[in-house]
Amino acid sequence: MSTPEQVAALAAGDLDIGFVRLPVSDERIVVRRVLDERLVVALGPGRAWNPRLGLRSVAAEPFIIIARSTSASFYDHALSVCAASGFAPHIVQEANDLFAILSLVGAGLGVSLVPRSAALMRLPGVSFQELSLPEAAWNIGLAWHRDSGDVPLVQGFIKIVKNSRTPTLAP
Repeated sequence: MSTPEQVAALAAGDLDIGFVRLPVSDERIVVRRVLDERLVVALGPGRAWNPRLGLRSVAAEPFIIIARSTSASFYDHALSVCAASGFAPHIVQEANDLFAILSLVGAGLGVSLVPRSAALMRLPGVSFQELSLPEAAWNIGLAWHRDSGDVPLVQGFIKIVKNSRTPTLAP
């Protein structure tokens, strides 16, 4: 579920807990930052990358991006990172999930900006390049309805997440 879908489901009581992009402005929802995430460039076969130019090295490439209707915050974030690099991407395809985006990139249809964690999918033919831009960063938080913070299941899940932090998770 996208962040807006999760927030709506949490507020309605249809979801007990979720992982969302921060910030969340709904006063009914409690959030705890758990992960610092970054956008990276996903490159398919034959796509050139120049570390000195960074993201600008793929400015002329066709871009594949998450559909705005799926995640407006992610879509807007990706476009703002391109703008910070001095260009507007030429979007040739939108998709509803990261696996589809990475499959299209792996097929050589374009490049994309994806969360660094997407590299864990290990799709053949897809490589990833880090971005040093501060604009590429965002935070992921654990979220729950403020009235369900005393529910044992929610408390237990929060405790598990807190106790399982790795060095990549925020303090």
